[in-house]
Amino acid sequence: MLIVLMVGFASHTKAQFSVGANAGFAIPTGSFQQTYNMGFGGYATVAYSLNDKMAIGFNMGVYSFSGSDFPAGLNPSTLTIPLFLDFKYFLNTEGFMPYVGTGIGVYLVSSKYTTLATPAFTAGGVIIEPAEPIKEHSASSKKFGVSPTVGFWLGDEFKYGASATYHITVSDASYVAINIGVIYSFGE
Repeated sequence: MLIVLMVGFASHTKAQFSVGANAGFAIPTGSFQQTYNMGFGGYATVAYSLNDKMAIGFNMGVYSFSGSDFPAGLNPSTLTIPLFLDFKYFLNTEGFMPYVGTGIGVYLVSSKYTTLATPAFTAGGVIIEPAEPIKEHSASSKKFGVSPTVGFWLGDEFKYGASATYHITVSDASYVAINIGVIYSFGE
């Protein structure tokens, strides 16, 4: 529905809009890398060209990370959903189009882990501490973040390319995402 509205708006305003999708892997950084392994995911983007060299847009993505299984049985996992506004500056506007940019927004973070079952602790036949079954734990939070990026596009209306984005959150969910993707531009 958003794409249909944008196509209609673009045809009346003679502006250039683009929509795209990216997929790739993410490498945890900082304290996040001590607990989690490489993740996978991607994002969708909608952008508006301010002129030949600059564009603003909105990105929404999802990246999933599995944690180091230490101690054995915890099976931690984290899902991040970055929602951010971004700005890109293109160094070249035809053929090979490298760009630099940054984004600002919120990261919705959902984490899960399992605690192991523990047997009852008894002394002389008296239960001192009751047994604990396996338990699933989850937590959700919102984190403010920024996302500096470098990348490039190749092509005309239908473009393909790659990017590297450093998703820096206020606390412990930062990562570098390496993505490949496509983008389609329409309007004049």
